[in-house]
Amino acid sequence: MKYRAVFFDLDGTLMDTSDGIFAGGRHAMDKVGIPIPEIEDWNVFIGPPLGDCFRLTFGITDEDIVRKLCEAYHEFYMREGRLRAHFYPGILDVVHELKSRGHILGIASMKNEDLVQQMCRDFGVADLFDVQLGIDLVGTMTKGDLLKDGFRRLGLSADECVLVGDTPIDAKGAADAGCDCIKVNWGFGYKKNEVGTISDPFDILKLV
Repeated sequence: MKYRAVFFDLDGTLMDTSDGIFAGGRHAMDKVGIPIPEIEDWNVFIGPPLGDCFRLTFGITDEDIVRKLCEAYHEFYMREGRLRAHFYPGILDVVHELKSRGHILGIASMKNEDLVQQMCRDFGVADLFDVQLGIDLVGTMTKGDLLKDGFRRLGLSADECVLVGDTPIDAKGAADAGCDCIKVNWGFGYKKNEVGTISDPFDILKLV
């Protein structure tokens, strides 16, 4: 066993959550009364902390407006957006196999933590993950901070852990936390067949 613990990003790694996320972004902008500008790629709205999703995607700099957008998004996502998601083919088989091999499993998501835990209950996987980590609503933690907190909670060192993620945000977070990263290209960040990435969830089993 190369790693004692395997952490998974949620959006774009374990689950395709794009439908609910995009709907939540549109709902928040509409509720706060901000016209939605034309953007070429909504995928940039997935990955960063929620506040940064609005700052970076739509160029919103007023922090009071960012807070209101986050609150409106969270209300929608907790009500219905979180249910508009599905697991990628094969990934749950991999999670079950890792669990049977004795790995400690965690989720490290830039969603807020109560939402991560609620989704684990909604989709029946809460018992599979020893820790289900997320951030506060607007987002003051980095991915690296989140992972370090996970290591601390589990009593593990960074070199005993690996993160599986689909974006450069995940790779940077892993590097900042001092752990390795398995980069997957079926999500929202890396391109298909990009060098250094994997395209089959079962390849995770060969790398851990």
